[in-house]
Amino acid sequence: MMIEIPMSSAQYKLFLAFVALLLLVVCAVAWWSLRSVTVIPGDLTGVVGPVDVEAPVTSGSEARLFEPDPGVRAAYASNPLVLKSNEREIVLAYEFRSVELKNEPQDRVRVMRTEDGLTFSEESSNAWRAVPEALVMRDGTYRRYFFDPNAGGLRSESSTDGVAFAMDDGIRYEVDTDGGTNPHQFGVSTYFVDAKGGVVLLYNSTINDEIVVNRAYAPPESNGMSFAFVASGILDGTLADATYADPHTIVLKNGDVWLVVMNQSRTEHPPKSRQGIIYAYVSRDDGETFELHGRLVGWDDFKEMEVLSLNDPKIVEFPDGTLRIYVAAMVEDATVEQGYRWDLVSASGRME
Repeated sequence: MMIEIPMSSAQYKLFLAFVALLLLVVCAVAWWSLRSVTVIPGDLTGVVGPVDVEAPVTSGSEARLFEPDPGVRAAYASNPLVLKSNEREIVLAYEFRSVELKNEPQDRVRVMRTEDGLTFSEESSNAWRAVPEALVMRDGTYRRYFFDPNAGGLRSESSTDGVAFAMDDGIRYEVDTDGGTNPHQFGVSTYFVDAKGGVVLLYNSTINDEIVVNRAYAPPESNGMSFAFVASGILDGTLADATYADPHTIVLKNGDVWLVVMNQSRTEHPPKSRQGIIYAYVSRDDGETFELHGRLVGWDDFKEMEVLSLNDPKIVEFPDGTLRIYVAAMVEDATVEQGYRWDLVSASGRME
């Protein structure tokens, strides 16, 4: 039997106030408990916002398009240069950076040959001239170019058979500088023949402490004998750091033109800092314009050695469609006086 206890109006109001206060206290305790909980991280997939997890320092947030090849192509080697490239073999020249030849730069040129792109055998350097691979003009003439600071510009030599070359008279491209001896006006250069038979020249200049890529052109009717300036800084604005160094081009079998450059920030240079990312640009309009294709490989992608820098990339195409870049790597080495050495390494991928 339920006994009903009478409650006055004042008592009823006091009871309601007590219940409200009790609910308020319970809510406050619950809020403080949730605030003090320590979360044990588990699967963070799908988490939005920053997560305080220590991450390794890398050379860039972009995914690499090429994979480093195991090992080295040549030890104590830098400044690779493609002397010959066809479906059967590749011949590279490089600078041999041994301690014994430290004061004998005239004896540092080495030449090596490969059929698979990875295993090289040494060649006699006496049979080769360390200048870029010859281009074939539309009339069948073989012509190769090199910069001559004493002459004040770009010179060339020509051949009818691609074997015996003779020096051409005159200058192909004059550089607007005192005697042509200022390296800031004409740096690393690269050349290719377009579909019309003209020759495209891309070269580095340093403008306001920025390393840019300039474009000059020899029209088909000149047969590669006379270049005119076209544009400066053709890659400007495509990368965060305005260093588009060491350009090298290749015309692929499908007609696309690939341009690779080495990019560094303008902080302390190696060996004081680790730098060097190789980027690729692609032109599908015969070299008139280039679009950024992506990050091929960076210094921190090579895990077999402690790489401080990547320099002077050279790109080649293989019969199976593989693309490979050969690049000089500055590698930590405590056994030498300066604390580093140069090795020639490579990375490879395929065109998307």
